Amino acid sequence: MKIFKKIATIALLITVVNVHAQDVEPPVKKGDYKLLKLDILNLMGLGVQKLHVAYETSPMKANANNLPTISLNATIPFNSLNVIDINYGIEAGAELRFYQRKRNANTLLAEGLYLGIGIDGGYTNFNRVVEYRANNFSGGQEVDTEFSRIRTGIYAQLGGQAKLGDKLYFDASFGLGWSNVNVGAATNTTQPGFSQQSEISEVFYLLYREGKGQRLYTPVSVSIGYNFGAR
Repeated sequence: MKIFKKIATIALLITVVNVHAQDVEPPVKKGDYKLLKLDILNLMGLGVQKLHVAYETSPMKANANNLPTISLNATIPFNSLNVIDINYGIEAGAELRFYQRKRNANTLLAEGLYLGIGIDGGYTNFNRVVEYRANNFSGGQEVDTEFSRIRTGIYAQLGGQAKLGDKLYFDASFGLGWSNVNVGAATNTTQPGFSQQSEISEVFYLLYREGKGQRLYTPVSVSIGYNFGAR
């Protein structure tokens, strides 16, 4: 009778261990994530519209507290909301993300809340209407002017990523950054007898305001991605 009890106890322990093991995923290894992402919010137009593509990968194993990933980004701005007419340009950058370990989690995945830092920048050529007012107050005029912009920036971000399917992911993030911007007119903007009116002040267009200096900016991204990695 005792031997049957021992056999039953062993069988029960094996069953419990097997069920528990099925719920535990193996730790993330190098290259488990190879996520190619395309922004969906920017294509609907938030400030200056842009095509934003990102490639995120896990370059190392997850550690005890978080999972680090690297995301490489490329951005192509295009025509905006009737304020700025983008001619051409491209910006690129990289992000270092840290996915936070969930409480009592058995493993860590590229899902849930993450913190990150990033750098980006590039060149953009665009046209914008500049308003002038006559010095003798007799009237004004508008001149379509070509500008070029060189920008570099660094930012911090907060975001979250969720798995929508076997390989499909949803990613959303908001950041706050600091840019060095140099925006200059490609042609002479001096109009004899006229004075240029105040520059654009809308928050979405501050990076396109003429002049050189440091300006705040808020990178926003909502994207859908596909994982070509093993995870």
